[in-house]
Amino acid sequence: MWWVSSKRDKVLSNSSIQEYNLPLIIEHNGFEGTMNSMTAFFTHREILLNLVRKNLKGKYAGSVLGILWAFINPLLLALIISFVFTKILKMDVEHAYLFILAGILPWTFFANSLQEAVVSIPAHASMLKQFSIPKELIPLSSVLAHFTLLLVGLLITLPFFAAVNFRVILMLPLLLTVLFLQLLFTTGLSIMISAIYVSFRDVNQLLNVLLLFWLWLTPVFYSVDMIPQAYKGLFHFNPMTPYISLYRNALLYGGNTSFGLLGITLLLSLIAGGMGFFVFHSREKDFLKQI
Repeated sequence: MWWVSSKRDKVLSNSSIQEYNLPLIIEHNGFEGTMNSMTAFFTHREILLNLVRKNLKGKYAGSVLGILWAFINPLLLALIISFVFTKILKMDVEHAYLFILAGILPWTFFANSLQEAVVSIPAHASMLKQFSIPKELIPLSSVLAHFTLLLVGLLITLPFFAAVNFRVILMLPLLLTVLFLQLLFTTGLSIMISAIYVSFRDVNQLLNVLLLFWLWLTPVFYSVDMIPQAYKGLFHFNPMTPYISLYRNALLYGGNTSFGLLGITLLLSLIAGGMGFFVFHSREKDFLKQI
């Protein structure tokens, strides 16, 4: 059970306490902590929102275009990749630019969330040593910050997808569903690796290498149909493949919904989310000794 300590607040009435409005809480570990995470998110939603807001402000401090860079970067990358694949490699992909954009936006959210979340616990060591807050809020705030950027990118590009296929508007329920499922999947992996990184600092370097291979083994720049039959099994074992396929179904194809893909992504999201929170809460008791 959580309670506010007025005496503690007076002792810690500095800039940090004013910025985050941090309360004093009792920690929960293991399975109990996993079951109480949703309650913690709701109870400490103001702290979480402030962490997300601070994260976003820090990314674009001093930038003229600000949050628009979240859209410009994948836009330019999709433009370059589509030019190389269609003009130089002569790949026949209908609406190649939008095809790649539909894959690169969710991949960017996924990869950037993991890369930032993995180091988030040591990066906030001073805060965690001063205040007792649900520690999972730290990596979660990184994921939600990048999820906000994904939503901005989709809002800006949605009219372009609608211009190609107006039925995209009818597929908004599918788009919202896959957004939620990918958020849960990414959150689970992010908090899990953030907890492991506290003890094993090589995880960050391994993650960077893994994401590089993972990107090219995910149909971001090509479709599943382009994969030779002998290697399709390898790609079907890639957990990001069904998410990218569903994004394309919702944004570009407008109607080719696969309930099988939805079932797979639901299962993956539940497994990743459950494992992530369980691993995090089973290890968090040792965080303060190791950061």
